[in-house]
Amino acid sequence: MIALHDHSPLSPKRRTLCSRENAQRVAARMMDDGLDCVSILRTSNPLQPLRVVAESVDGPEVELEMRLA
Repeated sequence: MIALHDHSPLSPKRRTLCSRENAQRVAARMMDDGLDCVSILRTSNPLQPLRVVAESVDGPEVELEMRLA
């Protein structure tokens, strides 16, 4: 596991990869590939603050859920 100090800045590339916009882009691609439900979850990891999963999740960590109607 990589130790990250609170005052270690993220690189511009990492900042882009960690963004909500990127998580939404990944989720949309997963939906385009045929999934019917994708959730974006908040994590406590500064190197991966958001995680996209191919399932419906119920809990306070849910940032966004995408479903086919």
